[in-house]
Amino acid sequence: MAASLKNNARGKHVSAVSENVTASSRFLIRLLADLDTAGILATLPRESRYQLRKYGNIALPRLIAAMTKQGYYLTPDPGLCVERLGGIRPAAGKTGLSVNTIQALKQGRATLRSYLILAIAHKSLVRLQKINPRAALWTAKDNTWMTPSSLLQQLYPLLPGKTFDIDPCSPCIGPAAPVRAYVHYTERHDGLRQSWGKGTYCYVNPPFSHLRKWIHKALAEADNGVVSILLCPARVDSIWWHTLVANRIPVVMLRGRLHFGGGDNRQQKAPFASALLIIGGSAQLPKRVAEATGGWLASIAP
Repeated sequence: MAASLKNNARGKHVSAVSENVTASSRFLIRLLADLDTAGILATLPRESRYQLRKYGNIALPRLIAAMTKQGYYLTPDPGLCVERLGGIRPAAGKTGLSVNTIQALKQGRATLRSYLILAIAHKSLVRLQKINPRAALWTAKDNTWMTPSSLLQQLYPLLPGKTFDIDPCSPCIGPAAPVRAYVHYTERHDGLRQSWGKGTYCYVNPPFSHLRKWIHKALAEADNGVVSILLCPARVDSIWWHTLVANRIPVVMLRGRLHFGGGDNRQQKAPFASALLIIGGSAQLPKRVAEATGGWLASIAP
C-alpha cells in the first residue's frame, strides 16, 4: 500500500514536470521570435545562437547580458518567482528542478530552460520588456513627497528610542517635520554631504530622481554602523534596482500603494508599488520591519 502511494506521488510529480517542459517549449518559440525581432539574437556568438535554436537553451547570464546591452530585460524576475513559490526548497518541489538549480536561478544564473520551467510553475508569462532608463520615477513635477504618517508609526516602535536619530531628507526642521527625529537635514543642509553619525538610525525618503546617490550614501554610512531604512519605488525592472539592490540589500515590499503627502500637504496615491531598503543593522531587522508594516521580505543571496 505504501509503495503504491509512493509510486502515485512520483507519477504525479513526473507528470507535473512533463507539463512544465511542454509549456516551456511553447514559451521558448514565442521568446525566440521576440529576441529575433529585438535584434538580440544577432548579437549573440554563433555557438550560442546555434545552441538556442537547436536545443532551446543558453546560459541565462549570457542571454541577460545580451538583452541588457540592447536595452531589454526578461520578466518575471527569477528571484521573485522563487520567493513567491515559497522559497528555494518549495520551488524545487513545484518545478522538478534541483535545489542547486533554484539557488542559481535566484542569483540570475542557471539556464534559460530552467528559467522557463520556473516561470511556468509560477504561472507567469515570460515576456521581453524594453528598459526605459530615462523614465521618471515619479510623474509629478514636485519632487518632495512626504512619507505617510501611518507607515512611520509602524516603524517607530522598532527603534531604540522610538525615534529616528536623523532624517537626512527632511522638507523642514522643527515640530513641523513629518519624521520624528532628533536631527533633520533639509535640502539647504544637503544630507548627502553631512555625516550621519555612528551607530545611528536614519529614515531616508530621498528625492526619487536621485535614488542612486542616496543608496550609495546609505551604503557608505553603514560602514560607520549607521542603520538606514530607505523608502523607494519597487522598480524591479530598472537598471538601478538590478545594479544596486537585487541580491545585495534586504528589501521589504510594501502592500498596496502608498498615499504620499506633497509639499503643499496634498495627498496623492503613488502610481507604483513601494519598498523599504534595510541598509545596515541586525540580521533580524528586515524581518521585524516586514512584520511591523505588513509587507513581505524579499530575502537576498548569502
